[in-house]
Amino acid sequence: MTDVNKLRSDLDFISSAVREDPCAGGVPALYFLWGVLIACGFILPDFAPRFAGIYWLVAGIGGGLFSWWLGARKSRRQGINNPSLGRRYGLHWLLAGVAFLLCFLPLLSGRLPAQAGAANFLLVAGITYGLAGVHLERPLLWCGLLMLAAYGVVVMLAPPFAWSITGVIVGISLFWAGFARRAALRAAGEQA
Repeated sequence: MTDVNKLRSDLDFISSAVREDPCAGGVPALYFLWGVLIACGFILPDFAPRFAGIYWLVAGIGGGLFSWWLGARKSRRQGINNPSLGRRYGLHWLLAGVAFLLCFLPLLSGRLPAQAGAANFLLVAGITYGLAGVHLERPLLWCGLLMLAAYGVVVMLAPPFAWSITGVIVGISLFWAGFARRAALRAAGEQA
């Protein structure tokens, strides 16, 4: 490694350490975006189930790419270059996307009824968000726990409109996390 590259790497590490946010969180706009996408997407199985799959295919990929772009833009604006953290985020959400796509296989093959297959998406989402809360952004832990609790209710009780209620609750929790993150950024003097 050349001296310039080593110096740049050292300065990036120091910059990242100095700017590290003890109450880790993401870009507030992403919490709001996913709050809306999840609420709308979870309402579909109750009211328009045939559109749910295509919605999540488009919203999941489009929202994921937009999230990546917005997160990278925030890091550039803050002058932080942390490729390791970027890879960790990318791998986490890429694996989640693959798991969601794999949830379609038993539905496409007809080996699993639609209602039971749909619950698998909720289980994968709960695990994905819960682990993101443990390893990436703490506020996502609570969203994941809500999804896991909703999975248990959907599987055991099958109440009417369970998907819609779950989506609204998760959407509200993501909005709450976004507002909390925005307030923390403003208190720290950063631009939200």
